[in-house]
Amino acid sequence: MFREFYDHCKNNAYWQPNQKLLLAISGGVDSMVLLELMRKAAQKDCLKLIVAHVDHRLRLESVEEALYLSEYCQQKGISYYSKVWEEVDKSKNTEARARNFRYTFFSEIMEQENISTLLTAHHSDDQAETILMKLVRGSALSNLVGIRARRPFGGGELIRPFLIFSKEQLEQFAKQSGIVYFEDRSNQSDTYLRNRMRHQVIPILKQENPNFLQHITDFSEQLTLADELIQSVIEPKYERWVKKTAEGWSCQLSELRREERSVQLFFLMFFFQRTIVSQGVLISQAQLQQLLKLLNQPAPQLMMDIEQGWQIVKEYNVVHLKKNQLNYKEGPFFLCENEQVFLSENEWLGLETTEEKIQQPETIKNWSEHSLLISGQTKLPLTIRHRKNGDRISMTPDLTKRVNRIFIDQKVPNLLRDQAWIILSAQDQIIWVPLFANSYLSIPKETDKILYRLLYKIKE
Repeated sequence: MFREFYDHCKNNAYWQPNQKLLLAISGGVDSMVLLELMRKAAQKDCLKLIVAHVDHRLRLESVEEALYLSEYCQQKGISYYSKVWEEVDKSKNTEARARNFRYTFFSEIMEQENISTLLTAHHSDDQAETILMKLVRGSALSNLVGIRARRPFGGGELIRPFLIFSKEQLEQFAKQSGIVYFEDRSNQSDTYLRNRMRHQVIPILKQENPNFLQHITDFSEQLTLADELIQSVIEPKYERWVKKTAEGWSCQLSELRREERSVQLFFLMFFFQRTIVSQGVLISQAQLQQLLKLLNQPAPQLMMDIEQGWQIVKEYNVVHLKKNQLNYKEGPFFLCENEQVFLSENEWLGLETTEEKIQQPETIKNWSEHSLLISGQTKLPLTIRHRKNGDRISMTPDLTKRVNRIFIDQKVPNLLRDQAWIILSAQDQIIWVPLFANSYLSIPKETDKILYRLLYKIKE
């Protein structure tokens, strides 16, 4: 077995002579076989081995096991690091939290000891369990590849040289070689899905086909290659179409709509993986299918809630991925001469007379400015509020137009429509929609005396 293991590692350049390697050793049969084989490899290639062990304190025996491993490493002249998982409540999401604790510890050692390679003892049975679990739970193609033989980790990489071996092969080698190892009694419990797969499902599949594990290995490799091919097609499109914004990300839709459905689906999967999935936001296949329909609908503006406050907002030929955070005030506000008000964190409004300029706050001096001259015919105080259904603005002496129609004509996104301010006179007539429309009523006649200047400033 050592010859097969050593040749496999050398053919894949898992290490170089005189290299320092970190081994994750739990004390179970898999990791103790790894330690034994790596001791032999270290003699051939002058490797420096360092063992890392985590005592999760989930079993009474774990203290004794950690002590044995410490003494073993001392006898063999192997550097040894250990750490106890001392968290008080270990009853919820135990597997994931324990794994995170372990790998954080391994990363710390790698940085401290300047080690670029971590080896773990995952084998082909682990691979089968992982892929079947992901199929049962539902997973994207990129996640179905299962356990990769090598992947980036910390400042270096994580290598799993045992994926070519089954659990049974490792157990036989341990028995033949007289290797001491410890059985974790929790592995016998069917509380966890992984254990149910291990005890109830995989044995049946092995009976159906003795080559089941090899087929799983081949399947995983094919998935890996397929995923690499898909990413080589999708990534250049992502770089062209997607931009980071202050609120999240935006994506151009015109080219995406022209792609085949297969490209659209894998693009969306890649898009979410690159953006919010890494932040712990889950995207289901049902949501992806719903989003595909939404993006291809002719309606110019649509919105879809995802999770944790994230939204997809379609606005004509652009789709935005953003948090649903409304950072503007509701109003209404009222304004008389020489008064001012912050409408939101990024908007300010002031009404000054032609004879006396208003004193503007220092913070808005460099904001973009828009203004409207007002005659004495406009009665104060002015009312500032958001739009309401039925709002109409006078465009000429004989023509009024719905404010919403103006927004539609200008292709103003729904979110901006909701944030836009409507400014009315004391007679409840709309005189201005800053950035979008001036009322006929706000245009001073030649005989009118200009009394005021309305200033709207926005941080862009």
